Amino acid sequence: MPREVIPFVSAINQSLARLRALLEQQQRFISDAAHELRTPLSALQIQIDNLRHNDRDGRFAQRLTEIEAGIGRATGLVAKLLRLARYDAPSSSPPPQPVDLAQLAVDVVAQLTPLAESRSIDLGITRRDEAVAHGVPADLDIILGNLIENALHYTPPGGSVDVAVEVAGQEARIEVRDTGPGIPQDDLARVFERFFRARPQDAEGSGLGLAIARAAAQRNNARLSLANREDGSGLVASLVMQRSARP
Repeated sequence: MPREVIPFVSAINQSLARLRALLEQQQRFISDAAHELRTPLSALQIQIDNLRHNDRDGRFAQRLTEIEAGIGRATGLVAKLLRLARYDAPSSSPPPQPVDLAQLAVDVVAQLTPLAESRSIDLGITRRDEAVAHGVPADLDIILGNLIENALHYTPPGGSVDVAVEVAGQEARIEVRDTGPGIPQDDLARVFERFFRARPQDAEGSGLGLAIARAAAQRNNARLSLANREDGSGLVASLVMQRSARP
């Protein structure tokens, strides 16, 4: 290396080391803060349960329900922060194993059917090609669950969310199509950023679901994308993985 560029290279290395230290400090803070929040939130839930039990005439039922809903949202946010912290950690992930993607779709749709029914949304599976891919089952469950849940949140009552498992050559694709408002083109490039919420921003959510899905997809060597539908209003979320032989 030429002697005259050594100071320049050294300065870059020092800057990268400081940046790495700051990122690690940020990850530790998020993880520690989330862990610390779990205990008081659990204690608040216990207090709510006790108050509800003692509220025999139902005078505070509405207020207790609103407080409980807020605790539920905060608890969900803490769980997502902890999940992101685990994905950010350099520790090794569980070993991948063969996963039946069609069965995965059936299971996740069944889990989220009550949410779809409560919102008067038609949730179903339109195609189930036989497809097996290597991955961490818990990660793939999180990815597909977040994609479907995100579609349900933005699809208005009376709309539909369709899930399809398709095979093309050596790749398997899971698509989630909704009939929501779609996403402005300028926002599409940012939808996987943490805490970013596409318009309308008054919709429910923390802006972490798609970030978690992307982190899980990267850990499983899968491709995740989101695009506006070309056949009408709504979005198409796609998870693409390499197929593997059925065991």
